[in-house]
Amino acid sequence: WQMKKSIEFKTFEFEIKEAGTDENLGRFEGYASTFGNMDQVFDVVEKGAFKVTIKQNKGKFPILADHNWESHIGYNESASEDSTGLLVKGAINLNVQKGVEKFHLAKQALDINTRMGLSIGYSTIQATQDPDNEKIRRLTELKLWEYSFVTFPMNVEAMVTTAKSLGDIDKARFLISQLKLQGIAIADLEMALRDEAA
Repeated sequence: WQMKKSIEFKTFEFEIKEAGTDENLGRFEGYASTFGNMDQVFDVVEKGAFKVTIKQNKGKFPILADHNWESHIGYNESASEDSTGLLVKGAINLNVQKGVEKFHLAKQALDINTRMGLSIGYSTIQATQDPDNEKIRRLTELKLWEYSFVTFPMNVEAMVTTAKSLGDIDKARFLISQLKLQGIAIADLEMALRDEAA
């Protein structure tokens, strides 16, 4: 597999372990990526994939809002790999309006025992084809550029639940368009929406 020089994006349910304020910083801890599970585009991130990029950047990465480089809201302060995934500890700048919004939404998600979406922006350095399934790409080394707080995790069932709760066909169509932009298979989602409207 050749290295992809372009930046790719991969979205996860962000499991925030804790969140609190410290002066003008909103600090949090959680997993930005998990190992061993296949996502909607048949990618599996392997343990060790972030080892080199963590060392190169000393665990310091920009935190953005929705992958918008003009919405820089903070920095990751430390990163490490454990058996679960990429464990990050970051600080959002609460003097930045978009940072305030994202941090308080993350705290609200933590308070009600749900998860906020978090998406990593990365380049693939090394990947291998799964020996048992040629559709599956196993990512063995990634260069992390940034990660972003986003509204929706890359989880079709979670997306369906959100779309159903909107009760507004225009909002549902917008959601579907966003899924298409992310390259997520939406056949199941469209079927679920049709069933709900029936």
